[in-house]
Amino acid sequence: MANSNTTITMENDGQFADFDDKHTFEESERRAALESTTNFVVQFGEEGAEIAFNYQADGIETLLKGSPPAERPVRWINIWAPHQQKGIINLLGKHYKFSPRLLAIIGSDPPESKAQQNKPLGRFKAKLYRKDDIEVATKGMSVDLPNYPRKSAHSDISHYALARQMINYQSHDVGAQFLCVGANWIHELKPLASENDPEMVSEGRQKRLYSWLVICDDHTVISLHEDPGQVEDPEDLRAIRMNTLSVLSQLSTHGTADPISMQTVRQALKLDPGQGHPGLEGASLLFYYLFDDWRAVYSTVAMYHKRLDELQGAILDEVNRKANSSPNIQIIPRLHLLGRQIRQNQHLYEGYKNLIKRVLEPKTTMGHGTAPSRTPTGFSIGPGSRGVSLALSAAQRFERLGDRLELLILSETKEFLAEKDALVSTYFNINAQKDTEATARLTRSATLLAKLSVLFLPVSLMTSYFSVQIKDLEGVYTTKDYWYSFAVLMSISFLFLFFFSRLLMYVTETLDAWVKKASKSGLHYMTKKLRKRDEEKS
Repeated sequence: MANSNTTITMENDGQFADFDDKHTFEESERRAALESTTNFVVQFGEEGAEIAFNYQADGIETLLKGSPPAERPVRWINIWAPHQQKGIINLLGKHYKFSPRLLAIIGSDPPESKAQQNKPLGRFKAKLYRKDDIEVATKGMSVDLPNYPRKSAHSDISHYALARQMINYQSHDVGAQFLCVGANWIHELKPLASENDPEMVSEGRQKRLYSWLVICDDHTVISLHEDPGQVEDPEDLRAIRMNTLSVLSQLSTHGTADPISMQTVRQALKLDPGQGHPGLEGASLLFYYLFDDWRAVYSTVAMYHKRLDELQGAILDEVNRKANSSPNIQIIPRLHLLGRQIRQNQHLYEGYKNLIKRVLEPKTTMGHGTAPSRTPTGFSIGPGSRGVSLALSAAQRFERLGDRLELLILSETKEFLAEKDALVSTYFNINAQKDTEATARLTRSATLLAKLSVLFLPVSLMTSYFSVQIKDLEGVYTTKDYWYSFAVLMSISFLFLFFFSRLLMYVTETLDAWVKKASKSGLHYMTKKLRKRDEEKS
């Protein structure tokens, strides 16, 4: 282990190096983003930080037997794919007295990742569920809907199966020497190159992975992350590890971040000794910032805003759609997939809020006449002690995070779902209006054709009359007589149809009413006569 007066390079795995050295910092950022990197350990304090990568089990055992240097009281152990490092997991569990169930769950094997499970969520072709239609020149297309995991049989139930089936599946474990929380975290990935095809529509790519965060009574924070499987694009792996990399980089004096992602861990260690213990402060804040992946939450909300705006524009464009063009059939499936994603994330954030509530709960169960006591480091001990308490600054941050989740995220997701439902209703109303307009145009066309038929009906009768072969009429009518009659009948028909059509309609309706009334009166009269005859016979 390096001391503060020496500088050691990172040539060998499991060897600490000065994290405040610029070369070490750059090399650490590179190695932390590599798929071959299995773990790293950081020990830091106000004045310095050191880092080592790819510790083996024997190195972790030696590390746990000693305490962090006084000038670097906080230790962070980060492990990727814990099922591949069961030796290290068993050592940590034995040292910090993890329960057998928690230890078995963390070391369980995830299901093998299949290529189909990495398909982008909601990717489907632009034309779907459409039969071949020659009139609008469309072809039938199939749909490529998201491949969600099916429920396993009872014999196949495992931790990762439950985590995949239930997005808000979470865990909260408390021991005498640790506090552990586990939950799904959503990671936004960049679109695939094939999704630039205009015939394809992308509803976003998300990777859901399970992680555990453990804070221990010796100012050690352990983070364990589910193996993402085979990741072909290094940018996807960097996106999955984004929050971990962000926290790691800011533990060095060379790390920078934008205001949204700024995580003040080492900066907060500059405390007056009477205000708190630096180790407690650093471990608590590190635990909080690993939990609070606010960048992912912000990007997800921004993505929902963008996609709802795009769908709103597409729906409003339907107002100007020409009558001879088919409706945009992409909209409803896209709204359905978007609504599913929003609901899933709503459940996820509600679970986060519940976890925050559990983390902030008092960790002691006091008996009558006893009072809690605290160690010099700030962790609670005494009768009925049930684990680790956070520093006040971290607890306040967790409270603010809970408020943000409720006031910003959960309320926003409710607005998103309401807007999605309103867009669905608007889309169907627009199409219903379009259908009504088309029906009205069809009715007007049919009425015009009927009027034209009626217009030429008298002329047809007259022409039939002039064409009848009757000897008495042969030579009586001339061509001039025919055309005079044609003009008179056509003019009368035109006047009656186009100028007196309303009058004709009124007359027709009046005659229909009279006929109905007469039929009713006649039926009533006949019924009365028949009853009277039956009475006379009886």
